[in-house]
Amino acid sequence: MSSASKIERNKIKYELNQHQQHNKMIKQQNDNVKEMQAQVRDNDESDSTNRKIPYAYAFLLNKTTFDIEAYKMIDKEIKSNAPSVSVGFASQQAVDLLICTLDIPFLCHVNASDCFIPMLTTDPYHKDSTKMVTACSAYYSETRNLLIFQFRSDILAHKRVEFVERLQEWITGMKFQEVILLSTAWAPFRPDPETYINVDVYYMLSKEASKTDDDMKTLRLKKFDTKMLPKEEQKLTGSGFTMELFKKLDDANVPLIVLIRYCDESMDNRSDAIAQFEALVAMQFERSEIPELRLPYTWER
Repeated sequence: MSSASKIERNKIKYELNQHQQHNKMIKQQNDNVKEMQAQVRDNDESDSTNRKIPYAYAFLLNKTTFDIEAYKMIDKEIKSNAPSVSVGFASQQAVDLLICTLDIPFLCHVNASDCFIPMLTTDPYHKDSTKMVTACSAYYSETRNLLIFQFRSDILAHKRVEFVERLQEWITGMKFQEVILLSTAWAPFRPDPETYINVDVYYMLSKEASKTDDDMKTLRLKKFDTKMLPKEEQKLTGSGFTMELFKKLDDANVPLIVLIRYCDESMDNRSDAIAQFEALVAMQFERSEIPELRLPYTWER
């Protein structure tokens, strides 16, 4: 057999194997999602305290630059599952901190890869792991009743609207007790910087949110009020589709809390990520119940 024939045969074998592996992954993902949906249906939907998955963390990945965001080329949230991509990666890193510190198990690959720039990388939480992760993944802790979405690449520009709609429909259908969305905004567009300088994290509440302004004030979080901004800045520049998804979920009467951090597109936004992580933890848990902060090994690079 000629070398060319061997190469062609090996190529066919490789492509067949890749196709089989892809189908296997999709089947496993669908099985996981069906099981999760069955758990939700088994709960008494009239009593949200009995739901097995009370919180969905929607983490907007903050990967886009201001220029890209300004022209709406790529944005940061998902349309069917709950994270977002925004300035500086801080929200994405905050999600990494939560998953890593609480050691939350991987659940499945999110079936929204058609909306994201394709990406495949090694497990960011376990250095010796042979597992791979894709652009969007879900993590689930049964003991803590937490379903977490992590998004690691940008949304395709022409898929943004579709993705947000899919995400909104999915979140609404799941009937979560609460949805928490992490986002960032472009620091140069922060209004009255001298007033905001000592405030780390801002928040927005939907009309059905479980927390009140007084609750958030106790946690030393600052309310984000679009009335204080010029009309052209009310879109929260650099935050991806945060405002877009917020309005859709608020209109659908979904309990939603958005945590916002102003930051820059710098080389190191770990301090911003830690600030969002601490705000998130303070809002949901007793800090004494949370183990010592565990940094992903990828932060060492």
